[in-house]
Amino acid sequence: MFYSTFRVIFGLFIFLQCVCLRADPQQVVKKISITKEGNRYQLRLDFSETFVPRIHLLPGGVKLLLSFSCDVAIPPARKMDKGIIRGYVFERFSPSSLMFVCALHENVTFISKRYSKHSIRITFEIHKKRTVVIDPGHGGKDPGASGITGNCEKNITMVTAVELRNALLKSGKYKVVLTRERDMFITNEERINKIKAANADFLISLHTDSNKDTNIRGMTVYTLPKLDVIRNAAGVDNIKDYCKILGQSEKFAKLLVRFFPNTCKMSNQPCRNSEFKVLKADVPAVLIELGCISNKIDNELLHSREFREKTIMAIQYALDSFLGDDKQ
Repeated sequence: MFYSTFRVIFGLFIFLQCVCLRADPQQVVKKISITKEGNRYQLRLDFSETFVPRIHLLPGGVKLLLSFSCDVAIPPARKMDKGIIRGYVFERFSPSSLMFVCALHENVTFISKRYSKHSIRITFEIHKKRTVVIDPGHGGKDPGASGITGNCEKNITMVTAVELRNALLKSGKYKVVLTRERDMFITNEERINKIKAANADFLISLHTDSNKDTNIRGMTVYTLPKLDVIRNAAGVDNIKDYCKILGQSEKFAKLLVRFFPNTCKMSNQPCRNSEFKVLKADVPAVLIELGCISNKIDNELLHSREFREKTIMAIQYALDSFLGDDKQ
């Protein structure tokens, strides 16, 4: 009888201990701080208990899985809004584990991650946004080529330019400048001045082709001519810079052709060279003929939102690949 009573009391004691421990988990997170030095940031988390971390670094944030040796409390979520940090939240992953998710305002490049017995330090810097200038061909009193249904090149290039700008801005990777933002006439000199003023990393000029032979269709990507075929080589101020820009432009053109889907028919010679004035802004650049507006199939495609979305996606993939390559 005594033995049975002892077992019941002892079992109740152990149960109450467990309940008490569950009811009052430890506040293991002591401090969260962010410091800035130049273009670099350091996110630091301090804990009162030792832990085992699993660190996941994402372009737009940080995710940590933290395992402790004790039952832990969930710290409150916060909209920190301190510099680059938008806010953070803790979630219970298990009784002795927390998941920490931190959202950032900017895309970042992570430099290092270090942790000691009671702290984690993550260093990162803001990812530099590249500047892309989009040049919608023609405009205003210059309508460009006329389609078989009476539509104008200037309207197609404007719509495509705006949709491309929106897609690039949405990615968060680029600053985007348009040489014109409405139906207005601007000279090639004004276009070049805008490109140079923007300190562009890349230029994309958008046009549509036209041909007397209405059976001809397809997209074409133009870059500047090879140095040995330039009619006025004396007009090249720096031959070394010209060759470098041409090499970068041709590299992008080949990437772009590779990324275009099968629905975007390419011309027989998709990568070509020409002395288009707008390409002479001293930056890597391409001029894209989006299709032959004089051809029935291309004309319909150029007015199709689905076709434009696929074209824009290909341009964005090519930009991501080209401007993300530090070895270029």
